[in-house]
Amino acid sequence: MKKFLLALVLTMISIATSHAEELSRPVVQEYRLEAGGGTALSTYLSPLAYDGKVFGASAQWTKASPWAPETLIMQFATKANMRDYLNPAHTASMIGIDGMFTWGMQWRRRLPYSLQVTAGGSIDIDGGCLYLTRNGNNPVSVNASASLDINASLSWRFRIGKIPMILGNEIRIPSLGCFFSPQYGETYYEIWLGNRDGLAHFGWWGNRFCIDNLLSLKLDFGRTAMQLGYRYDYRSSWANSLNTRLHTHSFVIGIIPHGLGIKRKQAINSPLF
Repeated sequence: MKKFLLALVLTMISIATSHAEELSRPVVQEYRLEAGGGTALSTYLSPLAYDGKVFGASAQWTKASPWAPETLIMQFATKANMRDYLNPAHTASMIGIDGMFTWGMQWRRRLPYSLQVTAGGSIDIDGGCLYLTRNGNNPVSVNASASLDINASLSWRFRIGKIPMILGNEIRIPSLGCFFSPQYGETYYEIWLGNRDGLAHFGWWGNRFCIDNLLSLKLDFGRTAMQLGYRYDYRSSWANSLNTRLHTHSFVIGIIPHGLGIKRKQAINSPLF
């Protein structure tokens, strides 16, 4: 009987400890709306660069790793954009849609003066298309890629009055991977018929350079937090004498349900600070 009670007590302690550890690793959820403008160049469709408006939505989930919560964080993010461009003479329009999914892990280090730095890697899948309304033969250009990325961030936690805040900059640079590009002048009908040679290309900074940078300020109101920021997104590729470039500047506003965890004592392993 004594052994049974001892085993029961130890089991309850183990469950309580496990539950406490889980509470100490909150998931920080960020949901954002983005609006801005930019330029698009796809020489598969036109030699001209188009400019116009870009609207998007993004989400990010971040959590301290269960293996080393003080030094490792896990992150999953997704983003979708709608693009509406005009040529320089405003006589033709180009419409685009694209999406991205990424998952990765980062090492983090807490520094003096409430600073935190992170660095790591991620895997991303990116796809979308551009549609030129006035083209009859080749009206659509498809963009698709998968890559290994370099990720880094720097954040500073401070307070104005009773409101805790985090000012941070996050950067993601796709480095090695593969991307899709048809041959110069090749139609997608020819690809559908079986002409699929030379469609996949090894990507590196020399023929596919991209950067995604988000500068943001998070304001923690306790149960909910707000995020305000600016995103610069640049994507480019060069293959088969075809050049593709997308520049985007966006204003970002977001909400973080359940706040940042700064005011909760049990959130000792928040991924944000």
